[in-house]
Amino acid sequence: MGEHIRIGVVDDDPIFRAGVIHTLRTSPNLALVAEGATAVHARKMATGNTLDILLLATEIRGNTLGIAREISHMNSKVKVVVLTVSDNAELVPDAIRAGARGYILKDVSKIDLIHAIESIYRGERYITPSLASRLLWHLIAQSPALLANEKCNDLIRLTSRERQVLALLSEGLSNQEIALKLRISVLTIKKFTNLIYSKMGVRNRMEAVAALRKSQPRAH
Repeated sequence: MGEHIRIGVVDDDPIFRAGVIHTLRTSPNLALVAEGATAVHARKMATGNTLDILLLATEIRGNTLGIAREISHMNSKVKVVVLTVSDNAELVPDAIRAGARGYILKDVSKIDLIHAIESIYRGERYITPSLASRLLWHLIAQSPALLANEKCNDLIRLTSRERQVLALLSEGLSNQEIALKLRISVLTIKKFTNLIYSKMGVRNRMEAVAALRKSQPRAH
């Protein structure tokens, strides 16, 4: 990556904020340009062209999603990323509608946080994989039409760990990258993928990901 990704961090927990800043400084691709603890700081950071990404904690005072929406309207070039302790997957759509480009749990590893920031900077969206997987199954369970879909029934038969692996496969990660992210061996990942293919009635990764995407609701 040729240029630095310019980042602002807003969190009223000084210990966590210091930890995030330390993580950012371990990567040569990332540059901390501002930090703060309040919504006022967040708004100031969003003015001008000094930031690429704003890491915004949900625990700061004020309506965090309202602040995210305000900043997205104020400066569309700033990609807002929500950092939170809440693992309620049902809150993710609200964050996305508010303009957030990422929704990341605060227990994220250093490697995963850097990976997420780089992905978002490239124009992708990033949701903590365990939450993304849970959100998918919540949406499926809420839609009778999806439940009637044969491929969705195949997906529902997967275990939570198999769903997590499938979600990471759909992000384009290799077996080695998935093993590193989940902290298990590559051999174990291969066993999971074989089980996934068998339960879904597909032959390979491409067909599994295609079936997953076919099962997802389409925006109108």
